[in-house]
Amino acid sequence: MDSRLFERHAAHFHLTVTRVAPREPSMRGRVYDISKAGICAVLPRQLAPGDLVELEMADSLLFGHVIFCNPQSAEFRTGIEVERVLLGDTDLSRILQNLLDTECSASTP
Repeated sequence: MDSRLFERHAAHFHLTVTRVAPREPSMRGRVYDISKAGICAVLPRQLAPGDLVELEMADSLLFGHVIFCNPQSAEFRTGIEVERVLLGDTDLSRILQNLLDTECSASTP
């Protein structure tokens, strides 16, 4: 039985992830799936659960913290709970907004 609160949507686009504190160099990765609560990304370096991160996709910024980071071949599948979203005005930003709006509507009684 899947105990997730929000439906996940497969996604395939690039993002840049920066650990905020202590600040580390940014790394490029790709989004595996997305939900209202967070993003699962495949990254080249390991992050620790609890790390605060900044995610940059097109002209949008998302802030959150790492929930899990599991090795997957030579990369790391990383779950990030999103806490704050600053959306821009590109097509990708509109897709992100649409996903978030869909999830909010679906979870509202």
